Amino acid sequence: MAGTTVSHDEKTVRYFDTHAPEYSVGRLEFAAEALSKLTDEKSSLVDLGCGAGNTLAYLVGATPIRDVVGIDVSEELLTQTGELVGCPVHLASILDPNLPEIVGRKFDVAVVAAVLHHLIGPTRKRSHAHARAAIRNALRVLNPGGYVVIVEPSLGPRLAMDAVFYVKQALSSVTERRIFFGDNYWTNFGVPVVSYYGNHELLSMLEQEGAQVVVRDVLPQTLGRLDAVITKTNTTLIAQAS
Repeated sequence: MAGTTVSHDEKTVRYFDTHAPEYSVGRLEFAAEALSKLTDEKSSLVDLGCGAGNTLAYLVGATPIRDVVGIDVSEELLTQTGELVGCPVHLASILDPNLPEIVGRKFDVAVVAAVLHHLIGPTRKRSHAHARAAIRNALRVLNPGGYVVIVEPSLGPRLAMDAVFYVKQALSSVTERRIFFGDNYWTNFGVPVVSYYGNHELLSMLEQEGAQVVVRDVLPQTLGRLDAVITKTNTTLIAQAS
């Protein structure tokens, strides 16, 4: 394990170390199907924000790709990834300006799954800048013509997500608990603070960084009684680097 961890939120790292180390692999089914058509056994992949490694293990089993690397800001989760997948891992942030040097190589695919909304700054504007910088860094570790895979819960409208961000930010200053209301996983306040983006914002970030979206999937999700005021989709965007 090698690397330097920078530009991450310590409260978010502590939360996922102790509460939610594994993401559902179901959200990657569409991406895996698409990558099976875009890659072969000679392709390589880096998971930028690999967590406990279960999503990386899923991609190894569901695509032809076997040459994989995991990157995360949590030493604990990287240890789990290394044990589960048996692949090289690096302690680093997707926001590290020296990310290509830390990794020491380039890849055909960079996966950024459920990461962008966790890249938090002091304001929504700064958080948006972090998300765009993350996409820029993901593209920097790709071979020419490689693919960046963005998988994100996309919520809107923007004003509502502004409110969610600042309420969570305020509550996180007094507690590190996730505070639920209603009967839906997504309806909560407290940590981790998140900055959700609409589908048009995600598309715009990729286009502004010079990536061409070649595959997309926008799957509507329900929030129950909140559907009248908040929209949610599980969004997958696969963009090709220039």
